[in-house]
Amino acid sequence: MNNLGILLALVTAFGYSSNYVLMQMGMKKSKNDPGVFISLFSAVVTIILIYGIYLVYMLIGQAPFAPFNWWGIFFFLLAGFVTAFLGRTILIHSIKRIGPSRAAGIKNAAPIFTIIVAVSLMGERITPLAGVGILIIFSALFLQARHDFKQTPADSSRDKKVGMFLACGAAVSFGLGHAIRKQGVLFYPDPILGSLLGTLFALLVLVVGEATQGQLGETIKRNFKQLNSYYIAGGVMTGIAQMSFFGAVMFTNVSYVSVVTATEPVMTVLLSSLLLKKDEKITRRLVLTACAVFVGTTILVLAG
Repeated sequence: MNNLGILLALVTAFGYSSNYVLMQMGMKKSKNDPGVFISLFSAVVTIILIYGIYLVYMLIGQAPFAPFNWWGIFFFLLAGFVTAFLGRTILIHSIKRIGPSRAAGIKNAAPIFTIIVAVSLMGERITPLAGVGILIIFSALFLQARHDFKQTPADSSRDKKVGMFLACGAAVSFGLGHAIRKQGVLFYPDPILGSLLGTLFALLVLVVGEATQGQLGETIKRNFKQLNSYYIAGGVMTGIAQMSFFGAVMFTNVSYVSVVTATEPVMTVLLSSLLLKKDEKITRRLVLTACAVFVGTTILVLAG
């Protein structure tokens, strides 16, 4: 079952990496709209469709119903706010400033916060070999972030440094959110429902925020009058990634899942080089960072 958890974690990484690149491509088409609303809406629709299929299977007796639990519902909603709304919104604005590969690399410090919570509050244990893999990943990401800050020119650093700061904020949000998701499935073992409630709640928070500012009508009109296919596709991949993450933490430690999803930079670099050839500069250092993350993840998988 541990291998299934790792496999789903890799699917999660691919889903989020695809989202980063697709959102960057979408921003070229809609320069004045970062795509937060339409991509989140697309993620909700994607999860609803998949949950509908799953619900049919449960109704005809092909899959069991998970026992209802209010604590599980609470943690699902809280995780949705922290990750699907807060973390993702911050990350999208970071991508706009520093590009998907760099934003994904900094954001992937998230496992640090997940592990702190999982070990200190949830009682998870990390084996020595797994610890080596985690250390390699964290070291590579730290050196990359440190290099990026130093390479930012002093006379034009504000926008890029803001982007890096936002990516760090996304790391905190996603790191805490990962641990909260684990708590949710411990109380209510239904990964698709968990991702649906979390994402739906995030969309509700966004809608309320837009309505409060008197911008909801304009936001809906702008997003649906001229549909941005890249934003929609990014939302679909986000929905798949979220369901995969919830499924992964059902089968293995959230500490391991969180670190395995840190293979995102590897996949983001590959996708960026294919789809953003002239817009995304792939440096040798960034490739080395991605390779180090992959090595650390491989060690983690071998540690079981």
